[in-house]
Amino acid sequence: MSEYRFHLQKYRPGSKTTCPNCGKSRCFVKYIDEQGSISFPGNVGKCDHENSCGYHYTPKEYFKDNPVVLEMDEESGKSLLSAPYKTADKTPSCIVPSYIPSSYVLRSLSHYSINPLYQYFCHVFGEDETDRLFGMYRIGTSLKWGGSAIFWQIDINGQTRTGKVMYYNAETGHRVKEPQAFVSWAHSELKLQDFHLKQCLYGEHLLKNSSSPVMLVESEKTAVVMSHFSPIIYGWQQVERTVVSTVKLCRFSKAGRLLSSLI
Repeated sequence: MSEYRFHLQKYRPGSKTTCPNCGKSRCFVKYIDEQGSISFPGNVGKCDHENSCGYHYTPKEYFKDNPVVLEMDEESGKSLLSAPYKTADKTPSCIVPSYIPSSYVLRSLSHYSINPLYQYFCHVFGEDETDRLFGMYRIGTSLKWGGSAIFWQIDINGQTRTGKVMYYNAETGHRVKEPQAFVSWAHSELKLQDFHLKQCLYGEHLLKNSSSPVMLVESEKTAVVMSHFSPIIYGWQQVERTVVSTVKLCRFSKAGRLLSSLI
């Protein structure tokens, strides 16, 4: 039994429902009463999509909006399965993003001799073109795992949101996935306190002074590679498929600039 009377329902197949805010299915977790006295309406709960939706209506907020429910429960102890309630007008709060100091980014733009992705690119594209691509996308080097690539997420205003750290095979150019997934995040590695992550498109900083159409791809490496083959026609961007919605990420784009998505 939980030490808290009111808590989010433990997961079981079919327990997650449609979010009342974003409308997405199988992502909404309801609150339950451990004592079984109060049955909360379907809008009391939390959406799994914390960044793109952010809906979270707690029992405390529900009782504040419907004080009669808690009073009836305390005074009579009767079942409140059909108790009336007021629908909450829950608007997701605007999350103010945290930023990583530019000094960390600048410091990482070196030690490419231990960066396996840099070594692979040099073999395929040559050192001069690799330097151009790494400089354009500001790909850094991390000492993690003996040398890894850091794909800094720099927004259209030049602020660094985070950095994705990944380990590559210098001969094949593929990510190393065995015996584990060698992926981490810069804000986690730096152990920054009270850090509020709000991701942006990878390569978003390139859009500020560009009028080229934008193409979205699934991986950071693909965006960099395609910038070699089509450097002028398109602005190649990468978007995290599972974290935020493409529409919200592209809110800064001018009409017509988002030409297509390859994800």
